[in-house]
Amino acid sequence: MAHSHDGHGRSGIAIIGCGRISRSHLAAVAAQPDLATLVATVDSDLTLATQAAQRYGARHAFDDIDEALSRDDIDAVVLCLPNHLHASVAIKAAQAGKHVLVEKPMADTAADAIAMAEAAEANRIVLAIAQCRRHFRAIRYLADHQADFGKLISVQVSLGVYWPDAQAPWWREADKASGLVVALNGPHVLDFVQMVMQADPVRVHAEAVRRNHFWAGEDEAMMLLAYPGRRLASVHLSFNQQPVENRKVLVYERGTAVVEHDTHLTFNGETLVARSDDEHRHYLDEAVEFQRQFREFALAIDGQPNRSVSAQEGIRLMRTLDAVHRSFRSGDTVVLDDVTHRTDTVDATP
Repeated sequence: MAHSHDGHGRSGIAIIGCGRISRSHLAAVAAQPDLATLVATVDSDLTLATQAAQRYGARHAFDDIDEALSRDDIDAVVLCLPNHLHASVAIKAAQAGKHVLVEKPMADTAADAIAMAEAAEANRIVLAIAQCRRHFRAIRYLADHQADFGKLISVQVSLGVYWPDAQAPWWREADKASGLVVALNGPHVLDFVQMVMQADPVRVHAEAVRRNHFWAGEDEAMMLLAYPGRRLASVHLSFNQQPVENRKVLVYERGTAVVEHDTHLTFNGETLVARSDDEHRHYLDEAVEFQRQFREFALAIDGQPNRSVSAQEGIRLMRTLDAVHRSFRSGDTVVLDDVTHRTDTVDATP
């Protein structure tokens, strides 16, 4: 495994894929020179890679992933690629001894996610999943203080945004999209539900439709998930909603927590965490939660305690996403057989 570091404990980083989400990752590395050095940008379009390198101060720009992976001064890579490329490139990076931070969703399928985790383990590298919304202060507070609210009973999540057209070329390609709103925003909301439930669903029912012709996948979806302990979650996802909505309602034994836009948390109407001044930026615009996320990845590389989303958490999420896709394609409720982290029996009848 490569251990170049630059003599100051800083890792050399390559950003692979210089599309829309890469800006916040590039800025996160560039803004924290105490943690890492941005060595290279990589994109099949060399012009994009070169522009990114110039803007964020990378030493090199490549259009060949293998060229970047062969370098001794690169210790870790951040994958900002179309979803269907995550598994193959992550495995290749692991085999080259590079730590990997991969954008959500971890992969197209749970089987791919498992293969990625196996490659990471075999090559003794860190494989972390980028779930930027976990790194808002309100979400971290909720994760750390759930016990204060009593047992969780139910969760309702709505994430509705509006896009007037496809925001990336691969959105138009049905065979590569592997779902659209579910693939893009499903990982955010289902990761949140997984985090607060601290368990995996036993049953999933999902409905999804496409209302717009200018992309290939579904743009409106609803999900109902049953969890151990007679607990329920509902999820609404939309690419058609104006004005936008990002709201989470959590019913606990001692009251109700509400999270607005991932940044403002109340419990029984009392504000526990208000949005801070540095959390105003759009997530595609060099947002602060990406800096926090990268810091956790750097801690993981260094073997320190950290809040990075692990490969095992990513695999669990992919199993749930697989069930969601199976459900909305078949119209059937999907029962998950090998549920891990089962805390007690489900008393509710199907």
